[in-house]
Amino acid sequence: MRTLANSIGLKTGFWQAGLLLGLAAAFTDPVFAVSPEVWKVSAFAEFSQGDAERVAIANPGEIRLSPSCRLFSKIPESAVWSLVENPKGDTLFAGTGNRARIYKIDCLPDAATSEAKLFADLEGSTVQTMRMSPDGQLYAAVSPGGNVYKISPEGAVTLVGETKRNYVWEMDFDPDGKLILAAGDKGGLLRMKMDGEIEDLVKIEEKHVLSLVCGPAGKCYFGTAPNGWVGVVDASKDFRILYDSPLSEVKGLTLDDAGTVYAGVVPTLKIEPQSESPQAAAANSTKKKEDKSSELVRILPDGLAIPLGKTDNAAVNRLHWDGEHLLVGTGDEGKLFQLGYRDNTDLVTDLEPTDILALTKRGAGGTWMGTANPSSVYLFPVGTEKGGVYAVKPLDAGVPAQWGMLSWKASVPKGATLDFQTRSGNTEEPDDGWSDWSDPVLTSSKVTSPPARFLQWRSRFGGNEAGQSATVYEIEIVYQKMNQPPRITAAKIGDQSSSSASASKSSGDSSEGADSSESGHSKDSSPPKPGSSKNLAIAWQASDANGDTLVYDLHYRRIGETLWKKIEEDLKTSKYVWDLVAMPDGDYEIRVTVSDRLANPPDSTREDLWISEAIRVDTTAPEVGEWKDAKSEGSTFSVQVEVRDKTSRLTAVERVVDGDEEKSQPLLPTDGILDGSVEVFSVQVRDLEPGEHSMAVRAKDEMGNIGSDSLLFTIP
Repeated sequence: MRTLANSIGLKTGFWQAGLLLGLAAAFTDPVFAVSPEVWKVSAFAEFSQGDAERVAIANPGEIRLSPSCRLFSKIPESAVWSLVENPKGDTLFAGTGNRARIYKIDCLPDAATSEAKLFADLEGSTVQTMRMSPDGQLYAAVSPGGNVYKISPEGAVTLVGETKRNYVWEMDFDPDGKLILAAGDKGGLLRMKMDGEIEDLVKIEEKHVLSLVCGPAGKCYFGTAPNGWVGVVDASKDFRILYDSPLSEVKGLTLDDAGTVYAGVVPTLKIEPQSESPQAAAANSTKKKEDKSSELVRILPDGLAIPLGKTDNAAVNRLHWDGEHLLVGTGDEGKLFQLGYRDNTDLVTDLEPTDILALTKRGAGGTWMGTANPSSVYLFPVGTEKGGVYAVKPLDAGVPAQWGMLSWKASVPKGATLDFQTRSGNTEEPDDGWSDWSDPVLTSSKVTSPPARFLQWRSRFGGNEAGQSATVYEIEIVYQKMNQPPRITAAKIGDQSSSSASASKSSGDSSEGADSSESGHSKDSSPPKPGSSKNLAIAWQASDANGDTLVYDLHYRRIGETLWKKIEEDLKTSKYVWDLVAMPDGDYEIRVTVSDRLANPPDSTREDLWISEAIRVDTTAPEVGEWKDAKSEGSTFSVQVEVRDKTSRLTAVERVVDGDEEKSQPLLPTDGILDGSVEVFSVQVRDLEPGEHSMAVRAKDEMGNIGSDSLLFTIP
């Protein structure tokens, strides 16, 4: 008994397991098309599409409060193109455009802000580059014109030399204390002694040498345009190209402490001046580019060049090694990036709307940043921002949706704060028509914003006293698209077609069934032969915003009636051929109904319908009959015949004598126009031989149905 019970138990358990597996398999595919979806934002590329205000975005996908950036001094010019600090670290000089002026800014370590004072006014439009000698002499190059000036600590200006080039984009000191100049318009690298004597260090077949940095080993690295080369030259004037970028302009070069070179290369920009400030014109032209993504390249001390990828639609203006990280200053939106995880570019601060044009080391720690639009000097970093906001790029659900749970993954240090808000709307860009931001939520909860097509969330960060910030790694919102009704976008009722004629023509031998009397006749208006039919093609197109599986129903009703009758239901295809053989003649409407009932619960099902114009059904052939007044006079026979159709207008009538189809003749009714469903014809045949003859009359209606009748007669 135990064995039997165990056996039964095994069988029962196996059956139950099989049933459960079967049920699980049945639910592998979604039953309903309208089911919850998940909007998850976790990758750097996704975060970087949003708007960050005092929030940093790091790879592989993190957002947190950014290092703070303090406005240190406002400059009464249009742009700060160059910055340099004196050896003591207590004075900062800012070179500007569109007037070639130098401003002096006190920058003691404990100063929070400082006023910029005019220090030197030079001839030209832009102080493109400046360098400070170890003895405190300031050197500045001015464009256009390419002149180099020396400015003493007291502000005395001395012309050092003229380059005979239109632009000097960058300069640096070599180990011997000579100035190396990166020239533009005619290109090349120049070496200038302190007495103004100039020699060509390298003649390069490039229009511009845009960037330059010299290392302690006597090597100078340079970047060119328009070919986008990065090269190196040593004191013996031996030079070589280290990297040939697919982009065109090497705008930034910097060296790290190990002698590694970093280069920033931008797409083609218009360097030629259209205003007093050549470089300003070039910078403005970048704003017209659809894609400003720039390439970053690392060049090792042995010369190996390693491309590091591109900035995301941000044009590099300046590179700077801050002692630990590579900083990348960009234009147009004033984004400052940092080379971070796996050599990806992390967004560390955003000064929009501005351009970061100058980056230089601060002796007391940190980095000075010079900007345009507006013209200012910033100090970075000065701790962590106390508060910041990040707003994600809105979700487009495609159709109105209802919102479910909002949840996130984050680390929140003690004392730091983090909350989330949402808003929704039906326009692509958030505007006054959107809902207000919801109340902030601190833990996972259901989104309270009203159903809509678009949804946006934002996170608000607050730092603690130690300058720590919450870090957000992933945000997830569950939503469900509201079921949209399907739509019939086109429909067509095709021409009637027939697999065989609906009525046969009378044959030439009309004696079959004929009367032997003079006026005897035979009639053929029989229904189609078995198996033949008249068909009506119906075709339509339908769409569904939710992508639901659609099903179609076809119905008809006679004009004047109210009850719809079924043609076919639960069709999966969007065409049907309707057999009209059993349909009474008359005018009908056809209704096509499309439904998404296979993909939605009954209370959510939606449908659309289309009703045709009146469609005439006519499968009955015209009747030819009521022969009257038949008579023979000599060789002429005449008769009157009536032709009628129950439903349609007659379109053609002809007569054939003695079966001679080649001599058939069309007939006109007695009123001279074939325009009705009942017509009377007077038929006359001349020049007949004596003896028995036959005459057939055939008629066709609008629907192509053909009926005929024949008459036997005798000519004496």
